[in-house]
Amino acid sequence: MGVQRPEDLHSSFSTAFNQGNLETLIALYEWEAVLIPQPGQVVQGHEAIRASLQQFLSSKGTMELNTVFVIRGGTTTLLRGRWKLSGVGADGRPFEMRGESIEVARRQANGEWLFSIDHPFGAD
Repeated sequence: MGVQRPEDLHSSFSTAFNQGNLETLIALYEWEAVLIPQPGQVVQGHEAIRASLQQFLSSKGTMELNTVFVIRGGTTTLLRGRWKLSGVGADGRPFEMRGESIEVARRQANGEWLFSIDHPFGAD
């Protein structure tokens, strides 16, 4: 079953990421959702988001994602998160990335909440 409260989107994302579960991650996005995987790059739709998230998952890193705020507005919600991704790169060196995210989520007809826009660096 999907996410029933927008307040749970961040924890659902980090749990799926840390489990390496790409299908669960993709299921958190609307079919035509937008993701900004790095500053200046915009991808749209499940297939493009899948390719972007697969690159991050290949690092086998650990994601920490804490919710800063959730503002509900009817069927649309604005979220802000603070995240850290750490792991070991392909070169064997440890790495760490951090960011301040902004996301827009929408309630679907079945009551589940999905990301419509995901900008991991939107509040940096």
